[in-house]
Amino acid sequence: MPDARFADSPNRLFAVTVARREQLSPSFVRLGLTGPGLAAFAPAGRDLRVKILLPTSDGYPATLVDGLTEAAWRAAWRTLAAADRPVMRSYTAPRVDPDARWLDLDVYLHEPAGPASAWAAAAAVGDPLLVSAPAAGVGDPSYGVQWDPGTATRVVLGADETAFPAVAGILATLDSDTTATLLLEAADPADTLPFVATDDPRLEVHHVRRAGRPGGVPLLEAGRAWAERYGAGAAAAGPAFYGWFATESVQVAELRRSLLAVGIGADRVHTQGYWIDREGRARD
Repeated sequence: MPDARFADSPNRLFAVTVARREQLSPSFVRLGLTGPGLAAFAPAGRDLRVKILLPTSDGYPATLVDGLTEAAWRAAWRTLAAADRPVMRSYTAPRVDPDARWLDLDVYLHEPAGPASAWAAAAAVGDPLLVSAPAAGVGDPSYGVQWDPGTATRVVLGADETAFPAVAGILATLDSDTTATLLLEAADPADTLPFVATDDPRLEVHHVRRAGRPGGVPLLEAGRAWAERYGAGAAAAGPAFYGWFATESVQVAELRRSLLAVGIGADRVHTQGYWIDREGRARD
């Protein structure tokens, strides 16, 4: 029985295969995915989040097939035994070409590797993948988009590597009169290069080095420093300002509290946990 919680979702399953593999930077790989169904993909861009379902050692169960609605595939997924259930992860898909039946998926290869990172590190041309994403002509195509700046002409974005593809998708949509401050946390600043145009005069880019510290902590510190210096002005700007931050879930929640504490309206900043530091929580 379809999952009623997703009855309004425009997402459907797209069966694709890896058609190209490109090493973008020291820690990023771009997988070019293709499949006939991608002609129906609704390319919302920005920070559009899609689900990928990773194949098990035996591939995919017969109940998960191209074209299923999100309500249907989630219901089928839940009925599977744990060993047969594909691992599900969220990714950003700002680079889609429905006419070419093509989707680029940029994956951060981190250590220790999680299921998606391990899969991407070994993925080869011809490997299958299931992607759940909005279909054209079905509901709201921006269903998985969080970026909502309204009329803002001054924005600040903070992200670690997991959110760099989303940052790139957002920057591609900035109006010509919008200026952006970027706080980019990375172990290696070279990993920012595929995603941020260093010669764009609208951008003020700050590289936040991790330097061995837990992920998200340096961005939290940089965000708090920004809020202390510029937060009052951002708050006074009202709808002319918008902030967007994505990193480890605990750290980004702390950062949101710091931004609201200086008077920035809750509707003028979006914060989202892109990953969970389970090892850090175990240490605590």
